[in-house]
Amino acid sequence: MQVESPDYRDLVAAVFADEFVDGGIDPEALRRIHAGDITEWITALDRCGMFGKTALATLSEQWQRDPRLLLDALLDGVDDVTGRRCLLAWSALDDRSPLTQIG
Repeated sequence: MQVESPDYRDLVAAVFADEFVDGGIDPEALRRIHAGDITEWITALDRCGMFGKTALATLSEQWQRDPRLLLDALLDGVDDVTGRRCLLAWSALDDRSPLTQIG
């Protein structure tokens, strides 16, 4: 029998709901998430006290494997314009070829 890992998306979204009060995520933070640098987000969840070590390890592993999962949780419940802006910025990061990043 395969045990499915719990879905923490709603809890994560609730913890980070204030991140989008001013209409969007910081572009530098978006770049870090896209690159898989999720340390500040895991640290924030650890400090909030709502997540145990197992949950933090699960989230860290999932977000390292697929940073888009963190973005999706952060965008949960944001207005349509903010969501579209963030997804467009994410797509632009996806579209960067390695040659355009040199220099």
